[in-house]
Order: sequence, then structure tokens, then C-alpha cells
Amino acid sequence: MSLEATPTAPATLEKILDKLATGRMPPAGEPAPPKSDLDAATAALKKALGQSASVTPNPGRVTARRLNRIEYDNTIHDLLGVALRPGTDFPLDDAGYGFDNNGDVLSISPLLMEKYTAAARATARVAVYGEAAPKQPGKLTRFLGKKLQDDPTSTALPFSLRGALWTSYDFPVTGDYEFHMRVGNYRPRENASPRQKELARKFAISPAEQKELDELNRVADPPVKMVLTVDGRPVYSEIVEGNIDYQYAHGESIARAHLTAGEHRFRASFPEYADMENPRTNVNTDGRRKIFVDYIDIVGPFNTAPAPKNPAVFICAEHTPACARRIIENTATRAWRRPVTTQELDRLTNLAAAVRKDSEKFDEGIRIAVEATLLSPNFLFRIEREPATPATGAYRLNDFELATRLSYFLWSSLPDEQLMRAARERKLTQPGGLQTQLKRMLADPRASALVDNFAGQWLSLRELDRRKPDPARFPLADDEILEAMKSESLLFAGAILHENRSILDFLDGRFTFLNGVLSRYYGIPGVNGEDFRKVELDGVQRGGVMTHGAILTLSSYATRTSPVLRGKWVLENLLGTPPPPPPPDIPALSEKDLGSAASVRQRLEQHRANPACAVCHNQMDPIGFGLENYDASGRWRTHDGNFVVDSSGKLPGGQTFDKPQELRRIMRENPDAFVRNFVEKMMTYALGRGLEPSDRQAIDTIRQRLAADGYRFVTLLEAIVESPVFQQRQKS
Repeated sequence: MSLEATPTAPATLEKILDKLATGRMPPAGEPAPPKSDLDAATAALKKALGQSASVTPNPGRVTARRLNRIEYDNTIHDLLGVALRPGTDFPLDDAGYGFDNNGDVLSISPLLMEKYTAAARATARVAVYGEAAPKQPGKLTRFLGKKLQDDPTSTALPFSLRGALWTSYDFPVTGDYEFHMRVGNYRPRENASPRQKELARKFAISPAEQKELDELNRVADPPVKMVLTVDGRPVYSEIVEGNIDYQYAHGESIARAHLTAGEHRFRASFPEYADMENPRTNVNTDGRRKIFVDYIDIVGPFNTAPAPKNPAVFICAEHTPACARRIIENTATRAWRRPVTTQELDRLTNLAAAVRKDSEKFDEGIRIAVEATLLSPNFLFRIEREPATPATGAYRLNDFELATRLSYFLWSSLPDEQLMRAARERKLTQPGGLQTQLKRMLADPRASALVDNFAGQWLSLRELDRRKPDPARFPLADDEILEAMKSESLLFAGAILHENRSILDFLDGRFTFLNGVLSRYYGIPGVNGEDFRKVELDGVQRGGVMTHGAILTLSSYATRTSPVLRGKWVLENLLGTPPPPPPPDIPALSEKDLGSAASVRQRLEQHRANPACAVCHNQMDPIGFGLENYDASGRWRTHDGNFVVDSSGKLPGGQTFDKPQELRRIMRENPDAFVRNFVEKMMTYALGRGLEPSDRQAIDTIRQRLAADGYRFVTLLEAIVESPVFQQRQKS
């Protein structure tokens, strides 16, 4: 058989090569040729694909990309210094190839254009005139703590076992704000002594009796500290005493804090409950929590001051045409991420001059010019313009286009002044120019966007808000646990980036991030409090993202584990070898008497007896079986109902394992499929397009460089920005 590449051959050859490399061909149970023959076929395929790529090098074309919602908000903030987040009102962005920054799916609908118009108007007004403060302080909003689980059938189960209330709010202006909180207090009830009940029922009691009752309450249920934090900073605390007779500890507690305009996160909680071995001890027999934050009102603002001129806009103070032109040129250059042409600048300044003449207001002319700048396609889209030469083939991006690619890759926002200066001086197209900026930008707090947006989508963490374990079966998996699980995975990914660790730690990293709540949920001792910290693991029960509670919950059903979903998640997200779609009319797994008459494993083995089912399940199930020691809410277990968990399995490549740690070890010791998939995912995110067969040469070059440097994360980023596919573009 000839492996000579044809225009349609590379994609087919790639699929064949991937199946051979991951041991999926020949299928399990079928006769296999000698290893020497497989190696020869693999080498021939690689040679054919390499020749195809070298004959017609093609860095690909990225569709002019619209800013997605996150990029829009970040860009508005960094451009104009305003705290608005208009993107939250935009329609959800579609995703292509797993990410929502793919140019091919980021279209503009009439509804979105209306939202852009309203956002530009509101943003320009705030940027020029400042936030409009309320005429007088008042209650701005109320946040209620949920009393029960979302499942209406589980009315006897508390929603937050620890009684915390946390959220975020967009504060309109800079000033002082008050947090009015009420603590619900049902302690103690069922464990109250007869004397406590007698004293509590009395209409009036003497000072001596009150002292006696206070002491009885303290002994029965000790005082608990309630703490309010804003952006992680404690701003208020109080001691809540036990009180048998009242539903609420007292009237409202009031805390005041000075806050800048914009979004701030706050949390009212009982930190001691993070260290409780069993949080259900905070639940009375009637299903109500003993103590909880009932509500938080935001009141204000107080002590506001007139906002000074926005320095991000008003770079000069004179009310002259020359100053207006400087302001407009600076804003448009930064917003459009390139120098504006004379014709473009003339149009904007003429518009501002006409408004200024009509209204006799300098600032109003600037506002209209800013609004027009934000509505321009040059702002809404990342446009890479083709040069006149060459007539065909690949060409190198200019410095400003490279600056834009780099900043949206790492920060999901526009280039800052240092990056724009490097572009103006044409340093980014010089050897080492991009690497210098990359290292600087990774040290900036804005690099957290790479973790949140890449890892959040690659690991499917954004779906966790819509996937909750059944509260009747998994009562400890409340919202606080689910949020802690997501934080664990994001902090873990952030550590691999910022510590420049091996990307293989995603498979079997011997560390994680826990707080007191999550550590007790996992059964890992030695961590107290609500703050997360890095914890070293022994690798027996936990290690790598496959053992994170967020991933285990995402890849389960609400009521039970699913080796099928977990195996599919690993194949798709970690190995990049998704199974084929199931054939039609495949019967569902029988769940009758599951856990009592048969284990999930036994039922799936019966399911695989159907040859039509076995094609997919032989790939997915063995990996999923290796994770059966974790229940559907991510906790370690040894039994599935009446059956001892059997976590043994066999991978497509023929390797066998008996325990979860052996599965992780095998995957780490055979990293080719994971490394290739991770490189492809990161390149897809960096480029904003799906990969083509012509990208294989660049991918292989990056993989070789990674392997030579211990698979370090920053090495991957450096290799991507140095690659021709990042720095070049194919001409149409």
C-alpha cells in the first residue's frame, strides 16, 4: 500500500496514526501483527505526514475574531479603567473545538449588536463622566441564604451544612458601604436540658436566672464566631451565643467597608465549621441548620466624593481641539490595538468637534468619540490585515498583530503599554522579543485568565454549576463543597503554570490545594480553616486531576457513578481520543436493584456482551473502572452498595492495572497521547481556530522540545509563541 500523500490523505492518515499510537488498532480481541510491523507502519505514516507538511507549509488562517464576553469585559476594564461588566448581559458565546474564543463560531446576531450599542453608550458615559452615585444612601440589594437543597423532594436536608452565605456584587461607585446581616440561630434544641427549657419558656426572668440560662446555653452549644470577608479580607466578626428560645441571635449585625466601584466578592461564614468532622452536626432533627446567615443587605453608598477626571481617557486637561485629538488618538490606538490612520483619526475628531460645537461641551464630544470607537469593528474584532505581498502563501504577522495574539492568549485582554511600546519599536519580530514579553506577562496577575479560561474549559469546570449530586444520596456535597472542588482544580492548574511544573502533573501530581472543608470531605487530615493551601499527597487515594472532586462529579450521574462517562471524559479531555458516537437504539443500562443485586461493573459487563455496544465500551469502561473507588460526589469508597469495588482494568495499549494509582502511573509513564492532546488543546486556544493536518509538523516540533525539558508548562507556551503557526498566517 502506498502512503503517498494526496490532498485528502493527511486527515485520514492522522486518524490511522493516532489509533495505532494509542493501541486502539487493531481492536481488542482481534489478531495483532508483530510489534516490528506496527512500528514500521507508524514510521511510514509519520514520514508521509511529514512530507505532506513540508511540501506545502501552511500556518493556517484565523477568522477575524470577535471578542467573546470575557475578553470584552477585560478589554473594557483595561482600556478605560471602568468597573462595568457589560458582557454579562450579552448572549452566551458558542464554543468551537472546545473553546469559546474560536473565530469560526463568534458571529454577531442582531440582538448582540443591540447589546453592543447599549454597552458602548453606557461605558463611554462612565469613562468620561464617572459612575452616577445614588442621590442618597439606601438599600441596594438583598442576598438570601438558601434554606434547602435545590431538589424539592429533599426538604428535610439543609442546603449549606455550614450556614455560610457568599456571592459577589457590582458596587456602583467608590465609597463606604454597609453589610446588614442577620444570623439564624436554632441552637440548642434537641439537646437542651429540662432546666434550659424551663427558663427559656418564662416570660420574665431575674438577672440571676438569665445568668444561669446563659451559662447553660454556653455549655450545651459553645459560642461560634461569624466572620465577614470582602475579597478575602476580614472586615467584621462577632461571637454568636447559643440561644434556645429565639430563631435569630439578635437584630441585624452591621459592618462597614470602603470599597472601590466594581465587583467585589464577600462571604459571611462560621470558619470553625470548616473544621468540623461532620457538618451535619449543624443540623437539627427537624432538618433546619442550627446556625446560618439568613440574609445580607447591601446599603449605601456613604461618603462618596466627586470622581476625578479619568486618567485612562483624559491624558491632557486643556479644552482645545489639539487636546481632544490627542485623547481620541490615544483611546483609539489602544482600543484598536494598532496605530490609527490619519483618515480614521480625522473622522473621530470631526465627530467630536461637531458634538462639541452643537452642545458647547468638550467632554460630550469626547464621550461620543469613545462610543464610536467602541462600536467600530476594529474594536469588536481582532482583525489581521493581509499585506500586498506576497501574492500567495504564508506571511509574517506584524508586531501589533503579534502583540494582540500574545495578550489575548495570556490575558484575554488587550496589550498593555509595555507590549504596545515593544510593538512600536518592532521588537516582537526580533529574536527573543516575544519570549521576553511572555515571561513578563506570565508574572502579571492578569495571567490568571489563562488558567481560568483555558483550564476552565479544557477540564469542563464551567459545567460544574449545572451538575450537582443528588442531595438525598450525597447530603454532604452542598454548594460550598462544589465551589471548593472547582477552586481546587483551578489552583492546581495555576500552580503547574506559575511554578513551571511538568504538565504530566495533571495526570499524577502529588499535591493539591485544600481548605478545611474540602480536606475533611476527602478524609485528608491536617488542614484547617476556610483558606486554601498547598498540600502534599502520598499518591494512594489522590493525585492528578482525575481524582479531583470536580472532575469525578462532572463525570458521574446525579445518583451514581458512571465508568462510561468517566472513561469517556478521560479519552476526550486527557488523551484526545474520543470514542465514536453510540449506534442508534442502544438500550440503557438497567438500574433496577443496582448496588444490591448487581454492581455497576457487572451490569456494564452484561451491556458489553452486545457487539454493537462493545466497540465503544471496550475503550471507555476499563478506564472508568479504575476510578470506581470514588463515588458520584468525589469521595473515596471501598464498596459500591453490597459489593466490594473492583477498580482493575486494561487500557487499549494492553497495560493492566488494579488500583486508581496504578492507572495514573501507567498514564504518566506512557505520556505520548496526553502530551499530544495537551499541546493541541493549548494551540487551539492560542490560535482561536481548529487544527489542521498541516499543523502536525509544528505540533511534533513542540512535543520534542517539551520532552527535552521535562514537559514544563512555560516551555510549552514559549514553543507555541515561537512556532510559525503563531507568528504567521496563510494568505487567501
